[in-house]
Amino acid sequence: MIARHLKIIFRHNRNAMSLVRRPFSADAQDKVGNTPGGQAVKQVTKSLMEASVTDIHHKANLALAVATPIAFVLSPSVINMPVDMALTVLIPVHSHVCMNLVAEDYVPPGTARSSAKIGIALVSLLTAFGLMKVTMCGPGITESIKSMWRKPKTE
Repeated sequence: MIARHLKIIFRHNRNAMSLVRRPFSADAQDKVGNTPGGQAVKQVTKSLMEASVTDIHHKANLALAVATPIAFVLSPSVINMPVDMALTVLIPVHSHVCMNLVAEDYVPPGTARSSAKIGIALVSLLTAFGLMKVTMCGPGITESIKSMWRKPKTE
């Protein structure tokens, strides 16, 4: 019954889909790509696609080593928001890559390794969403960490 309905829907939609045009032509995409910003985006995207996991790990490691001290220096100001956003992306990426490498080395191949990698991916996503929530809705990652060393306010 479902297969029959899907055949009918596909038969009717096949003709309609041939009439649909792409919203941007190839000329429009080339115009965007020829701007300096478009060239920069293409270059960054190409370098990320060609990068190995180890390259991504090393770049994230270097970026964390640079961004973390800057975040603590800029912390009470508005200027810190972009640095906190960078940390929001870098921390889960760095930890996800590292934990996947640990799973590759120490978890036996097969179902256990697949389960471990799924668990790592879920924890990485939860970490990313949690850090995004703290950054966007709360005081930010850096202020949250700094607040652990501040004396509580007494009234």
